[in-house]
Amino acid sequence: MKYPRPETFSREEFLINRWQYRAGDHVTILGPTDCGKTTLGYQLLEQSATPKLPALTMVMKPKDDTVTRWNKQLGLRVVRHWPPPPSIWEPGRPKVGWCLWPKHTFDPERDDYLLHVQFRSAILDSYKRGNRIIFGDEVYGLAEELKLSRELVTVWSRGRSMKTGLWAASQKPTHIPLWAYSMAAHLFLYFDPDKRARERFSEIGGVDPQLVARTVMDLDEHQALYIRRRGGAMCIVDA
Repeated sequence: MKYPRPETFSREEFLINRWQYRAGDHVTILGPTDCGKTTLGYQLLEQSATPKLPALTMVMKPKDDTVTRWNKQLGLRVVRHWPPPPSIWEPGRPKVGWCLWPKHTFDPERDDYLLHVQFRSAILDSYKRGNRIIFGDEVYGLAEELKLSRELVTVWSRGRSMKTGLWAASQKPTHIPLWAYSMAAHLFLYFDPDKRARERFSEIGGVDPQLVARTVMDLDEHQALYIRRRGGAMCIVDA
């Protein structure tokens, strides 16, 4: 059976005219290393985060030039602990949110403990306060390495009522909780040479699984298949 290819939009056209975000929506971005997940996530934040719906990004890596560049562009306040301490330089709430980026000791055991404590505090605080976007750039690391699956599932399953959206990106589609598929209102899928990853993509409900698998297989580098669960709408977002 021949499936029609979804319509393709430029990145600018999609972000400005096609992207519609409602507070509490969950977003999932999946694809291999260097496909552009982080950049896409921050571009979506640029269109979605506001002073009334601030973003909280959580960074696991000790250094990331892409994150540093986007923190400056979006005006995210970088903090090392949560809740963020008062700042004489940035009094009050920042323009559109915070980047929680704990310092690393480069001792894996100590760093994992520190990241677990700080990220857990931030996730639960955001869930409690509501009206917030939580962006986890590597949800596999949050769930499996830092053992925060329960906290993430809580936001996936109940955060919508608090208008707290969990944005989850991962390069390991086969190793993350199924909640990332079943609860996401918006999904972005990049080409992945791993057959198991493409099979996992086909488990997304509300859309034709064969169409999803075939479209992802045919994507060019840095293109993403966008799926909006409401109404089962799909399109391809160009690089």
